[in-house]
Amino acid sequence: MATRDGPAESATGSQRLEKGTRETLVKVARHGVLLTWSFVVLFPLYWVVSMSLKPPGQANSLPPDWVFLPTVYNYIQLAQRGEFVTAFANSVIMVAASVVLVLLIGVPAAYVLSRWDIPRERDVLVWILSSRMLPPIAVVIPFFVIFRALNLFDTRIGMVIMYVSINLSLVVWVMKAFFDGIPETLEEAARVDGATRFQSFRKVILPAAKPGIFSVAIISFIFAWIELLFGLVLTSFEAVPVTLYVYSFIGSRSIEWGMLAAASTAMIVPVVIFLIAVNKYLAAGLSFGVVIKE
Repeated sequence: MATRDGPAESATGSQRLEKGTRETLVKVARHGVLLTWSFVVLFPLYWVVSMSLKPPGQANSLPPDWVFLPTVYNYIQLAQRGEFVTAFANSVIMVAASVVLVLLIGVPAAYVLSRWDIPRERDVLVWILSSRMLPPIAVVIPFFVIFRALNLFDTRIGMVIMYVSINLSLVVWVMKAFFDGIPETLEEAARVDGATRFQSFRKVILPAAKPGIFSVAIISFIFAWIELLFGLVLTSFEAVPVTLYVYSFIGSRSIEWGMLAAASTAMIVPVVIFLIAVNKYLAAGLSFGVVIKE
């Protein structure tokens, strides 16, 4: 039976249907964009991994073989090369040591810059940042001369110092922003309870800053892990990083595609493991303390 409110109810139902259709279209478009973006980002990774699992004759065949029988031949050949194992171990040791050292130096420095009244603080921060703004090719020769003079050329200690110098400014700037976001009232409350300045820093501030510390550790690890130019100039045999050894598969007349892909895949594994281990701190850490301040 028709009622006086029939046309109005019909119009309202039509509007709801139109709104539901619009929301569905927006959701489909959003998922489409995300899927496209994921495909663009992940396809190179898929290409490298699949190439590493192809037999030597199929690694770089044209047109590419999309269907093939996977093999670990390239990885076996790679593991049998002692130079690769040594270079891989060099990178793990040097990068891990540099991350620990840069955190030990950079985090306290950022805390001091955040909490103390430093004369010409802004100039100090700009000076720290300027060391990161210089192109590596502009400083690599002076580093080469200094390292030769100090007997640091082609040593693990020398490369650790090099990695620390690359990442220190990043750690100081990011951690200062993070400490700025932590309310000073937390420290004041700890000191009212009898804690010293160092105890309030160790027991209150450091746990609160843990997401930021893990974030800069990840970024420092990745920057040091993929660095190539300084390894090329400052090492020759003893402290060769894995990036330099991977580069050696690209010859002047030919490229060992299968071995190159296997070595590249092996290089990705430590980064992925590190990211998975500290993944839960990434979102809060990369917000540079905004989450805590809010």
